[in-house]
Amino acid sequence: MKILFITRWFPPCSGIFVERHAQAVALYEDLTILAILPGPADGRRLSVEDLAGRPGCPVIRCFYRPSSFPVALIARFINLCRFFRGSFMGYRYAVRLHGPFDLLHANILTRSAVLPWLVNIFTGKPYIITEHWTRYLRENWGFSGISRRFFTRRIVRRAVAVTTVSEFLANAMKECGLSNPRYVVIPNAIDRCLFSVADTPVKEGPKKILHVSTLHEPSKNIHGMLRAIRRLYEERQDFELAIAGGNEPWLARAEKYAASLGLSAPAVTFLGRVMPADLASIYRKSSFLLMFSNFESFSVVIPEALACGIPVLATSAGAIPEYFIADEGILVTPRNESRLLEGLHYMLDHCSSYDPQRLEELVSKKFSFETVGKEFDELYRSVQR
Repeated sequence: MKILFITRWFPPCSGIFVERHAQAVALYEDLTILAILPGPADGRRLSVEDLAGRPGCPVIRCFYRPSSFPVALIARFINLCRFFRGSFMGYRYAVRLHGPFDLLHANILTRSAVLPWLVNIFTGKPYIITEHWTRYLRENWGFSGISRRFFTRRIVRRAVAVTTVSEFLANAMKECGLSNPRYVVIPNAIDRCLFSVADTPVKEGPKKILHVSTLHEPSKNIHGMLRAIRRLYEERQDFELAIAGGNEPWLARAEKYAASLGLSAPAVTFLGRVMPADLASIYRKSSFLLMFSNFESFSVVIPEALACGIPVLATSAGAIPEYFIADEGILVTPRNESRLLEGLHYMLDHCSSYDPQRLEELVSKKFSFETVGKEFDELYRSVQR
């Protein structure tokens, strides 16, 4: 089946989870990816290359020049127009090179789905939507604006199916009036060739706690996590916390807050943005993963860590309880720093009792490219009948 992925989030800009869905789908389908992205410094309008790890699966990156207009509202409008122009230019190019397509697959509402919606209106070609975004959650409300709500509801209603990475996110979208007769939960995918158990055990020494995220304070609650670490450090010093990832301005704010608490290396170390291959190595050298999120639509770092054989201490926020079981670590109440402190003590004392091979087995099939790709394949074929 010939599928066109359409997205505005895709590496190297963002959206590695969209890329992994594409890698999963490419195992079963004749897939082309169209990514409409802010333009690079060299002024390119279009680039074509193979999807990572999938020779013969083209990624068409169509670039638009971000507006520098000094009035933010007008600049956003200009960018939106340039995005849509780039979408249609990229679509024509994709059809000329690889089409016609059997089905269009829009990733991340709303603007990425406008093109499939219009193509469907004029040609009847079916499209599905996949959503990851937390903006539909009350804790991170971003589904506002009369025009956005108007068009998003119509785009969602006309799709032949909507997939979300969790039931929690699907319910949040429905509460926003995004109605569709076919919501399907298909989780994020993890690269099992990259995220796997270490051949050699972690060396003795201080326990290595790892946190991985964008450091977005409203969702990840980095300040609360650091306060708990500060209290923990007052009671014991047999650990080191490494914090990987972080987008500005959140990284700078987290570093500043850690310094205000008197937390510095080696007790707390900020690694900055880390490439996936390097991140897999960091997982394997860690004792456990620490997440203190206020809300999550999925949290892909949890199955990544488990696939590398390390247990997890996280909160029962959002979608996490849907796929997390007791054998994989501990869940604590969001925002409860005292419970987190108790969990930290327990994990430092018992993290070595978790069997890495067992942790890997618990997630390997559920989130593998093969499993996730097959779920999409079955959905594609069902909507074409």
